[in-house]
Amino acid sequence: MKKYILITFIVALFSCKTDKKTDSIAKEAEKETVFDDSKYVLDDSYEIGDARRYGVTAETAIKGHPTLGVNRMTAVLDLAEESGLEISFPSGYYKMNLTIKERKNVKLNFKDAEFGGMIQIIEHDSIESKGIVLKGDLVTYAGLFIRKSSGINIDNIVIKSDVEKNIYGIRSKGCHIYAGSSNITINYLEVQDVGSGNEKHKYTHAAIAIDGWNNNPTDITINKAHIKSTDRHGVYITGTDNYIKELTIDKFGVGTSKFMDGMQDADNAKGEHKEFTALWINKCYDCAFDKITINEKDSKGKYTVFFDAGDKERPTLIDEIVILNDNPSIEIKRDPNTAVEATISVKK
Repeated sequence: MKKYILITFIVALFSCKTDKKTDSIAKEAEKETVFDDSKYVLDDSYEIGDARRYGVTAETAIKGHPTLGVNRMTAVLDLAEESGLEISFPSGYYKMNLTIKERKNVKLNFKDAEFGGMIQIIEHDSIESKGIVLKGDLVTYAGLFIRKSSGINIDNIVIKSDVEKNIYGIRSKGCHIYAGSSNITINYLEVQDVGSGNEKHKYTHAAIAIDGWNNNPTDITINKAHIKSTDRHGVYITGTDNYIKELTIDKFGVGTSKFMDGMQDADNAKGEHKEFTALWINKCYDCAFDKITINEKDSKGKYTVFFDAGDKERPTLIDEIVILNDNPSIEIKRDPNTAVEATISVKK
């Protein structure tokens, strides 16, 4: 029996040593395959993947990289795309746009970062952006704009208005997911305010606009959206297989249509685009909402919802719409060819 126990102990010890040796070899191999970031490095006291290693902080991101001929933010985006590294950004106010243009497989992680300009994910020369991941908590004082891009994942984004922090000196433009966009997921989207009454708000139609004539967005998922106030429409949604799980609109239609341009797929000749609505569903196919809550107390829009034209073979399904503080002067509008199926409850 003692011999048996001794043999078992030796086998176990040998197995443990072998596992440790295997782990050690794996770690060494991993080190050897780490991307050589030396041409980007400006402060090697920070770990690989930390934006500060490449000279990027909220204050310095817009400055030129001393050897690469571009600003430091662009250099870090180049690194992220070239290496596949996830780049972590420190907190602070970045007085600039964050523009991801014609890029693939970029992973960024933000720790309470605020941008004075737009956050844009767009194509260039017909080459779309793909595989873009924005982790962490992001704030923009200008807005979010996505066009002809796919495979986008965004954790949490808040759109605020502050004319002192907005680099254009205006209130926010909200969120616009535009033509050619597909396969986009946003976990949490909060729009605190959307402006109007300015030439620069010409194309600001809604707090959340998902549209694009002849190339409407597809497979857009927003897990939770909260619109606190919008001068114009709350949500304008078109496209196919789009899904907003939970939507809350506190206040809508409190601004002006002055300087406002027409909207994609709307009957602009009849002035539909200027009839502010909390939720406007137009040419939406196989779309869905789980729960929508609309508060009419301080709202000044014309319609609570506008169920516009659709296809009854591919309806939009809404499990529940709750209207709070019902205002009799704010109506529900239905197009004869609507394909929206919804359960609506009204609480005065």
